[in-house]
Amino acid sequence: MKNIAITSLAMLALLCTACGNPGEKEAESTRTEASTAKEVVPEVVFENDYAKVVKVTLAPGETLASHQGEERVIYSLTDYSIEWEEQGKAEGIKSWNKGDIHVHGAGQHSARNNGNSTAQWLAFVKKKAELPDCSENTLENDVITVAPDFANQGFENEAFRITEVTLPPGENIPMHSGINRVIYSLTDYRIRYESNVEGKGEKSFQTGDAHWHEACKHALENTGNKEARFLVVAYKRANE
Repeated sequence: MKNIAITSLAMLALLCTACGNPGEKEAESTRTEASTAKEVVPEVVFENDYAKVVKVTLAPGETLASHQGEERVIYSLTDYSIEWEEQGKAEGIKSWNKGDIHVHGAGQHSARNNGNSTAQWLAFVKKKAELPDCSENTLENDVITVAPDFANQGFENEAFRITEVTLPPGENIPMHSGINRVIYSLTDYRIRYESNVEGKGEKSFQTGDAHWHEACKHALENTGNKEARFLVVAYKRANE
């Protein structure tokens, strides 16, 4: 009888060991999930000596690994919520809506999508190379000045000015100044273009295209059958 009791106790101990503490197993599962969360590599959509444009897409639970970032301005392509860490310090949950713009200084940072939808944003980075001289071209005669019905200034600081342009089919923007800038296409569109640098021509762009223009005077017309929407991200020199 004594041997039966000992055997029963041994079996019970084995069962307890196999089952473990449910709370501990759940915590361990959470830790494992966190440690194996997919790390996403940002997509470089444009880069030259002066500027870089990076697109980040994080599905729920995915992370942007800690890395060094330069001075940059962020444009949100979707609504999203992320856990943000900067210079090794947790900064809590940050939320933005589609079309929101904010700025970051240089520094180490990381992010994790803690929401239920895809987080997607653009980072317009200003590199250290000195920007080309803009000559007589200034922001005082830019697209906002000549076409206020089609252009909306979304952000400006000492380094950047971001303007969103919405140009319906058949409409045009008259000759105006543009400083060094990246153009990012928010829709597919086709335009007729005239510039004192490039001359005349017709160009087509697709959603997500990014290209660079140095300072010039230019005019454009939407020759397609779709609304043209794009960002004009001006990179400012001192005193511009």
